[in-house]
Amino acid sequence: MGDHGQMAGRVARFDPCPSTEAGYEAARRRLRSDYRRWAERSGTGYGPDSFEELVHYKWGYLDGHLTRWRRSDLDAVLLELFPAKVIVEDDDLDDVIPETASFIGFLADSGLLDPASDDREVLCRHLGEIEARFRRRMADRSRYSPGKAFWLAAAAAGVSPDDEQAVAAFTEAFNARPLSERAAVLGRGRSRRGRRW
Repeated sequence: MGDHGQMAGRVARFDPCPSTEAGYEAARRRLRSDYRRWAERSGTGYGPDSFEELVHYKWGYLDGHLTRWRRSDLDAVLLELFPAKVIVEDDDLDDVIPETASFIGFLADSGLLDPASDDREVLCRHLGEIEARFRRRMADRSRYSPGKAFWLAAAAAGVSPDDEQAVAAFTEAFNARPLSERAAVLGRGRSRRGRRW
């Protein structure tokens, strides 16, 4: 009985730097749960969905540590990965930087911000400094990955990602187009600055 209780305690322990997909999912759920409670107390208008992409890219593309944030991490996620991979509706673009600041505030207030992170004030000030650059890069088509460019073209054609039949039909028609037309849509052959994600 005692061993079972100790095992349950180990399973429930929050791991901010998971090494497996299952560990990441457990950590993500814990962060969402804690954030939801923090948001209710703090009165922020943002919910736990607001930081999903942040932790997804931090874990999958950077150092994997979900609660260790430095200015260089914010730059990599918001100035490189978001423009390349994330589709944000124009109406929602204004929320990305405040949502990120809210997530940093949650980590700091909850004692979860890793000691190796930059200070909360430094991170939030940096967010303000890069906001204009973030908006420019989100609008810069030369930074879009082929996947993002494809889905934007599908959306422009009225195709919903949830409509499997429409997606299949659009994909078939797209693949039947001449290579030069497909390359023009996907951005291949353009000069791409920085790292290719």
